[in-house]
Parts: sequence; structure tokens; C-alpha cells
Amino acid sequence: MIEVVYTLHMDIQQELLQLCRHIVTQAPLFKKTMPTGAKFRYLCTSAGQFGWLSDKKGFRYETHHPETGLPFPPMPDLIRDIAIDAAAQYDLSIRPESALINWYEADSKLGLHQDKTEKCDAPVISISLGDSCLFTIGGETRNAKKHDVTLASGDVLVMGAEHRYIFHGVKKILPDTAPPELGMKNTGRVNLTIRQVYP
Repeated sequence: MIEVVYTLHMDIQQELLQLCRHIVTQAPLFKKTMPTGAKFRYLCTSAGQFGWLSDKKGFRYETHHPETGLPFPPMPDLIRDIAIDAAAQYDLSIRPESALINWYEADSKLGLHQDKTEKCDAPVISISLGDSCLFTIGGETRNAKKHDVTLASGDVLVMGAEHRYIFHGVKKILPDTAPPELGMKNTGRVNLTIRQVYP
């Protein structure tokens, strides 16, 4: 399935945003590059045992931040608990090992791709904060039929089971759609994706 399992209460969204800001003070946002050298159109960092990296060496998980050289900070319990609970809603399980934090500005995008660097089939859990986005959902091949859904602040998306490896991407950020009470300082979207890396 690939579904929004629920939308988090504003108090939880605010707490998550503060946690992300704290993580960024320890593991600053950086811009990845594709193995081809092309730059990603968003900034990222990670928390947990592993962070997802991409550069001329390829796609992979590593334990240390590429710029500071320090281990990625621990994953906060709140992020871990949301991921475990969201997976359980569909009788799935996950052992959260990596929380990727992506920062999308108003003109950021993420092309169609599959999440397949992980060495296991555990679901991927996505949490949206800030501006809404148009999220493209495809199929098992790049040319399969696609449709767009809107992910709003607080939405928790589960991508697992038969939809674990479908193509997906962020087509467009919808500026100025973040809830005012969230307290975002800039237009944009924070996306957390929680993954289990190893069996």
C-alpha cells in the first residue's frame, strides 16, 4: 500500500519541527549529487545509525556526515515511535535505523525514483511538515501510469508491501500552504523519511 495513514496533531508537528532544527545544528543540511555529477534540487541531512548519501561513488548509507565527519545524531524517540506505529496500522513492521530529513524550497523537486538502497523490504514511512506538495505516484516501471496526490503538513505516508518499490517523486511544492501555527520561518517543506536499512 501507499497511503496517508493519518495526519499528526499540530502539537506533534511543532515538536517534530523543533527536533529537525536541533538535528540540523549537529548535522548541517547539505546538497547531494547524483553519480553523474548532477545536483539534487533539495538539501538534506539524516539522524539515526545511518544517513543516505549520493555522489560519484554511488548511492549508499554511511554512518558519518559527509561534511562534519561526525556520526549522524541519534534518531529522536518521537520520530522512531511514529514510524513504528504507522507501519503497524497495516500489520507491517519496521526497525527505524535512518531518518532522512529533506528541505524543499519553493522551487525544489525530486524526480521519479525507487527507494532500493536498503537491504530489506521494510516499509518506508514519510512525514510531511510545512508547505504541501504534489506527490507523484507511479508503478513498478518508470513508464507506468502515474497520478498526483497532495501531501499536507502532518501527513504520515506509508509505502510498503506491494508498493514498496514503486516509482515516486515530488512534482511541485505549493508555496504558502504551511499552517501558520506551525511556525515555519521560510516557505518550504520538510520531509522526514524513516527507513530500516538492514534485515
